[in-house]
Amino acid sequence: MRRPAKPVEIGCGWRWYIRRVESTRAAGPAECRVLFAFDVAHAIDLAGAARSVRDPVTPGALGRTHPAPSHFQFRPPPLRVTQRGEALAIGRWKTAESVEIVLFDVGALLVSYSIELEGELAECVELSCTLAADTSLAAAARERARALAEAIRPHVSKPGLADLLEDYSIFRLPGARLERDAERFLRESGPAIAGILRAERQPLAREEIADALSVRLQYGPDDLTLVDWHAALVCDDDPEDVLRVLEYANVQLLEMRFLDLQLDASLENAMAVVSRRSPGRFLGPFALHRELRTLSTMQLEAAFLFERLGNTLKISGDQHLARLLRQAGGRFRLEEWNAAAQRKLAALDNVYEKLHDHASTVRAETLEMLIVLLIVFEIVLSLWPG
Repeated sequence: MRRPAKPVEIGCGWRWYIRRVESTRAAGPAECRVLFAFDVAHAIDLAGAARSVRDPVTPGALGRTHPAPSHFQFRPPPLRVTQRGEALAIGRWKTAESVEIVLFDVGALLVSYSIELEGELAECVELSCTLAADTSLAAAARERARALAEAIRPHVSKPGLADLLEDYSIFRLPGARLERDAERFLRESGPAIAGILRAERQPLAREEIADALSVRLQYGPDDLTLVDWHAALVCDDDPEDVLRVLEYANVQLLEMRFLDLQLDASLENAMAVVSRRSPGRFLGPFALHRELRTLSTMQLEAAFLFERLGNTLKISGDQHLARLLRQAGGRFRLEEWNAAAQRKLAALDNVYEKLHDHASTVRAETLEMLIVLLIVFEIVLSLWPG
């Protein structure tokens, strides 16, 4: 017979009431992977980048452990670069000396740190809150991204490390933690798991806990994946395929946010062009040439980015991973970002058409004026004495 729970104290005087049973201790290794995604270029030639990197490089294929069609893979597969460095202190924890950097052809770069854990849920809550307030790890990741981006500079188009970054934490526990009963695990440890996913030490409301645990997937009785905006919890002994899909979902979010910022800047520039008034506007066809070319280039780049993001990882074939990608995308609001980008692209297209029509009208008026002046000149010349 299980005895009632004892309160477990973690940080700031808050108490989580978790039922203490034998299954609360992880059987095997546990870790937290901290991801930082950066946009470093418009596109990366992965084959050329692989030749420029001195560190060990491996293709980022999906390491599936269950049957699935072979076409469910990255196209093209990203490059995974393993670098060595000093362990970084994060609170009372330290990162591993090995750091993994993943290069995607869409111009994104992802830096992944690993932190070894004992496996207690209380410890995971504390680390999640510590990571949410920490900035040193993001700064170290940015420096690694900058150095690697400079090393592969000859093999990228439009290089430049953007200020924007996307960070995410993935907590991994062994599958034995579930004891082949995920429902009981969630029922007994739901408040603590919600604290991990939301980076909250204080107890959460029942509705908030239910929302944090709402995105969940299972392939078998010994695995469980919970995805939220700030972090994810994966209970699995061999979770590499799940981790790589979550990595890619974060890269998608980064690129959508980056594209949204670019579209905002382009719209502001387009509105400035439309509202500009100057005496020399009779040269409209020539004055608007640069703006028209910039707008058309932006439209093509956005369409190209949409195409590559949608085709890099095929979502047909492996139903489990496809469902994970869709639900992670739903948690990250990728459809909303996509809809917002489509609206802004439509607005840019509208501005482009108006500017193009205005330039065409001015061009036609200028040609008519020149024709009239030539006719007048010929008449005056014919009437001129001698």
